[in-house]
Amino acid sequence: MIEQMDLDDVKYIIGSVMKYAYESIDEEKAKPTDLNKGRSLAYWEVLDTIFNRLIICEQDPKDFGYSDDWEKPFFTK
Repeated sequence: MIEQMDLDDVKYIIGSVMKYAYESIDEEKAKPTDLNKGRSLAYWEVLDTIFNRLIICEQDPKDFGYSDDWEKPFFTK
């Protein structure tokens, strides 16, 4: 039987993706290859998609680990 995910599971998954996303920004800064640039862009796209779906579902992104300026590190390199 498959167990249902609860809200804490979803928050943990989003938090993990955020952690890896911000690490990818550091890697891009250290070694700005096309691969590293694409990787951080891909993480931003995933986080942006989740953020927008939370808004559509009338959920507060802050409850899922998003800060007001979560996108800033992706665009201030």
